[in-house]
Amino acid sequence: MVLLLGAAMVFSVLLAWIIPTGERHNAGLDLKGWSLCLGIAVSLGGGLWGTGKYLGKRSSRPDTMRRREAMALVGSGWFVCGLMAALPYCLCEPHETLPNALFEAVSGLTTTGATIFSNLESLPKSILMWRSVTQWVGGMGILAMFVVVLSGMTSSSKTLIGAESSLANSDISSLRQTMRQLWALYVVLTLVCGTGLYFLGLTPFQAINYSLTAVSTGGFGTESDSVGSIFTVWSKSWLIIFMIIGAISFPFYLVLMRGRFNDLGKRFEEVWWFLAMIGFFCVVMLLQKLGGGSDVAAIDLVFNIVSIGTCTGYVSDDYDHWSRLGVGIMLLLMMIGGCSGSTSGGLKVSRIILWFRFMAAGLVRSFRPQAVSPVKLNGRQVPDEAQSQLFLVLTLFGFFGITGTMAFQMFDPGHSLMGAVSGIISCLGNIGPAFEEMGPTESVHDISSPSKILFVCLMILGRLEYVALLVIFVPKLWKRY
Repeated sequence: MVLLLGAAMVFSVLLAWIIPTGERHNAGLDLKGWSLCLGIAVSLGGGLWGTGKYLGKRSSRPDTMRRREAMALVGSGWFVCGLMAALPYCLCEPHETLPNALFEAVSGLTTTGATIFSNLESLPKSILMWRSVTQWVGGMGILAMFVVVLSGMTSSSKTLIGAESSLANSDISSLRQTMRQLWALYVVLTLVCGTGLYFLGLTPFQAINYSLTAVSTGGFGTESDSVGSIFTVWSKSWLIIFMIIGAISFPFYLVLMRGRFNDLGKRFEEVWWFLAMIGFFCVVMLLQKLGGGSDVAAIDLVFNIVSIGTCTGYVSDDYDHWSRLGVGIMLLLMMIGGCSGSTSGGLKVSRIILWFRFMAAGLVRSFRPQAVSPVKLNGRQVPDEAQSQLFLVLTLFGFFGITGTMAFQMFDPGHSLMGAVSGIISCLGNIGPAFEEMGPTESVHDISSPSKILFVCLMILGRLEYVALLVIFVPKLWKRY
């Protein structure tokens, strides 16, 4: 994983060196700082790999990763990768402090999109490109990329991907082949998005950066006002398409490309509910505009709803000043998020569907205790253990939402309650912008270092959907498995 991030550093520097930036951005390239970052990545990654090979040859244990080891790799690996991704912000211009650098790095890898920088145009182009590349790598998952280059170790690959990602609909029997197909699709979508943005008026540098962060539903950009000044109605519409594409379950596209159209309705019920939800809220806000309740342009209403609903975090208008209905819709979308098996964050639409169906089944059993009411999703009966897993995730979301808000207000008592609550929800859902002091026109540069570390932990918790990280602190994991 560390070596792959080193390769991503080389890729970022090459792109920043080759691609012209235009007049809006600093063309600086700190080769000395980047060489030091790459040297650390190669030394650490190579040292870990060599040590593992040496100890593996001397061990009599079978060459198979056990569940507890896979869980430890998922939890600790994301923190290690966060520290590695923070190196360019510390060792290159603008030479940020470690808490600032770690926050920006983890915000990128988890595709959260919150930033410590308030003037992006002054940053070196290599740093801007690194921000976008980290979101692109983190969108599909660092471990998902690791599995693509992994040879053998099929059972370990399943455990790793199951812990990091919500690819519930993928063909687990051929996981490595499926991951290769998904990554190939990911690359093609990124290229198509970038090409379209270039022909719609963006510079090559802007087009590449925004394509990397749109398909990954990350939200980092090259402009301080996100998409406010350089995007037209047509380029915003183009981004809307790819934000929605990124928030839909990627196995959906594999089934679509294979021509198995009959499977799309039953196997991907969540996709249709997600599209219906986004469409419904867009219609509601447009009707409010027609009734005189909003003076925001129609394209900006739709763009911001899609951006928050897909957990991307681009901003074309300050939705913090929308009507109460608009603010309520945006807060609800932050919590729900996109589809499972996508690059999007949030609780996921599938969990919300199951939550309602489990509640309905529970109400039926309250007056018909002997009734058998199987709950189905995507045409399949949901096993009973899925109910406990569902309520575990929902409970953990609520627990960390409450305790995180209390901790944030203790570290930064000057922030409003709405700013604190929405900021914590934004981190847990990997959204990016929130409301008030954490709103779409603000950066997090001025919050305290303890709060930044708190946000880092919450972003990783949300990205790994809580269980994969917290389970390594359960003593029974190490005794029984």
